[in-house]
Amino acid sequence: MVEEGGSGVIISSQSGYRFGSLTDEENRILATTPTEELLSLPILEKASDTLKSYQLSKRCNCLRVMYESGNWGKRGARLNSISPGIIITPLANDELNGPRGAMYKRMLELCPSKRAGTPDDVANVAELLMTDRGSFISGSDFLMDGGVTASWWYGELSEGK
Repeated sequence: MVEEGGSGVIISSQSGYRFGSLTDEENRILATTPTEELLSLPILEKASDTLKSYQLSKRCNCLRVMYESGNWGKRGARLNSISPGIIITPLANDELNGPRGAMYKRMLELCPSKRAGTPDDVANVAELLMTDRGSFISGSDFLMDGGVTASWWYGELSEGK
């Protein structure tokens, strides 16, 4: 599927960093279970909280990239993921004006960068990962959210959680 020297990039989300802790065993199972068996895992049982389900799915993306990077490496290729925060796109504009809009706007106001990202911000990281300049990077996830996650866990956004 991928040629020697190739590189793949999977887009995930900052939301994967909001899920909280998983055990080492849960991480291993989510990373290594064959795709067709994932929905039978107890940890992925039907959930009523769609936000938590989304967060867990994005955590799974990062774990599976980490695991699969070993297989890609055997073929002389690299695999990484990018977990962007709010990136100004039509979908983000809908979210910013939707039911959770106030929360998202607060996140942007209180994060270190004080702004949303742009598609070019994501493209810059993807370019690094896809070129020879990123040749030592494999099995990694690049969290690029302007510091929202740092503030969520340890800064102003953590207050009142």
